[in-house]
Amino acid sequence: MTLPIPESLAPIRNLRDIEELERVPLAEHVWSWDLNDWIRRGCAFDPDKIALHYVEGADPDGQCVSVSYRELQHRSNQAANLFHSLGVGPGDAVLYLLPTTPQHYAVMLGALATGIACCINWMLKPAHLIELIRCSKPRVVVALGPTPGFEIWENIEAIRSDIPDSVHVLSVRGPAGKKDPESDFEDLAAKQPGDRLAFARKAAPEDIAAYVHSGGTTGSPKLVKLTHRGFCYKCWANSVVMAHTPEDVIFADYPMFHIAGFFGRGVMAIAGAMTIVIPTPLGARDKRFMSSYWKFIQKFRISLLSGVPTTLSVLARNPPNGEDLGSLRPYMCTGSTALPVEVARDIERSTGVRVLLTYGATEYTQNVAQAPRDGDPKYGSAGLRLPYAQFKTVTLCADGNVERDCAVDEIGVVLVNGPSVTPGYVDPAYDEGIFTRDGWFNSGDLGRIDADGYLWLTGRAKDVIIRGGHNIDASIIEDSLRAHREVVLVAAVGKPDAHAGELPVAYVQLVDGATATAEQLVAFAREHITEQAAAPKEVYVLDTMPLTDVGKPHKAQLRFDAARRVFICALAGALGPGIGVEVGPDAAAGTRVTITLSAPAPESLGAIELRIHEVMKAYAAHYVVKWT
Repeated sequence: MTLPIPESLAPIRNLRDIEELERVPLAEHVWSWDLNDWIRRGCAFDPDKIALHYVEGADPDGQCVSVSYRELQHRSNQAANLFHSLGVGPGDAVLYLLPTTPQHYAVMLGALATGIACCINWMLKPAHLIELIRCSKPRVVVALGPTPGFEIWENIEAIRSDIPDSVHVLSVRGPAGKKDPESDFEDLAAKQPGDRLAFARKAAPEDIAAYVHSGGTTGSPKLVKLTHRGFCYKCWANSVVMAHTPEDVIFADYPMFHIAGFFGRGVMAIAGAMTIVIPTPLGARDKRFMSSYWKFIQKFRISLLSGVPTTLSVLARNPPNGEDLGSLRPYMCTGSTALPVEVARDIERSTGVRVLLTYGATEYTQNVAQAPRDGDPKYGSAGLRLPYAQFKTVTLCADGNVERDCAVDEIGVVLVNGPSVTPGYVDPAYDEGIFTRDGWFNSGDLGRIDADGYLWLTGRAKDVIIRGGHNIDASIIEDSLRAHREVVLVAAVGKPDAHAGELPVAYVQLVDGATATAEQLVAFAREHITEQAAAPKEVYVLDTMPLTDVGKPHKAQLRFDAARRVFICALAGALGPGIGVEVGPDAAAGTRVTITLSAPAPESLGAIELRIHEVMKAYAAHYVVKWT
């Protein structure tokens, strides 16, 4: 039994219901275009209500620290006043590197109230950190102090001489960590008033509220500019499509440097006066939490779930075991990478909760599409557009502008528009080619839109590998391997993975007479890549690299080959040798896996088809079986 949807909200079943919401101007739905107004309203809804439950050790029955909305507002006011006293104003960034703790929320809200919140992936190595610091030009840097299990402060110390003297560097004492009395954030904030802001500020709709790191744990370091307008619109839109109420209780289990954490578990949840449960500073990365996931739901009466496909695949393999899940809404969200249909169905069978797929990006202030909460989720699709958001599929001219719109179910490049789309990147060098002449954002994704308005993603035009919800720039892998003296050509692609969605692999062609082995090249790449999540899991040495007509590595062919290798291995493990697998393009699904094997005796056919299904359901892949 799951929690019912509030009766006061109109159902969202199809595109017509979304269009009904759009019959009035957006300004009549969004009561303020200053995100800080939404946050203050959320804190004032019921000041004595619990805003945060913090369980440091990932044990639902362990010690829990609870923070009320009154206390959260007090702490965030103190943080804002501290930042203001250090010279932060509108247009200035507060850059912070913190795992998910109550202090993280105070820093985030204080930064938003004063200037620009710049949340950085705290797992980045020093070389990437200093690039982002130089790009964002912060007035203040806040980082976790020396703490067992974390290297955040050590990484800051490694680049300290490169940080301008004008930047104030503050430390936050971590779990079992050391306190630096000269830079301690909480000691300094405690000297500031918490009952009010010591300055006046009213943000305009187009003012920048946050710089959010795009590219996950790896990829080219780039910061996306997100506006107050975009966040305020999304606070309204997401609350409508998900039927949020102040009674909702959610996990803060995404990384807070990810837009899904910053927005969904951060500002939107607080603006909606929800209760946020922090199960561990590491969120879903902590295996202890994942092993106690269903117990956490029972203990804290979680109502809304969400998770990347990697998380959901773990939960599908470890279903609830008698825990009371009656607090859950009958739907949840996932995104980032394609979710195998069987994983969604397994979750629904074991919990009664439908999995609604979404389509989003940091550049859109999270999602712009979602399966309807009261309608057909059309498993495999990314759902319908959010109210007032737009997407379309097109063919592009050579200059990157629109040649024509695609027909229904015709695959094209996905363009996005709407109030939450970024105005661009902090480093303008990344802006080149991201907008068409008429102002649409070029996602680089390929997809089709069906007759009901559902978006179906079929591939990517841009060169990105998505590993567990994190974007990996293929050029990082390629640049590292090009540095090897025996490599003449290299191409990095993603191979399907049942857990992470994709894992990076590389194909290389060596110079004549080379002796380097695949194992040596894997080790070389790992040594030279600053972020180990981007290190290729395998390197395939080819006699001749397949090339396009213009002489570049033919990555479409290589992706098909990487997938073929994965599926042959997985199917052979279940069925034995003698299986043929071909992977190629498909007009509707984007990619088709063709499995060929000898026809068995009629009485064995069903059992073999079931074994094939059990293997392939772990992958978001369209497949057909041919019997010979």
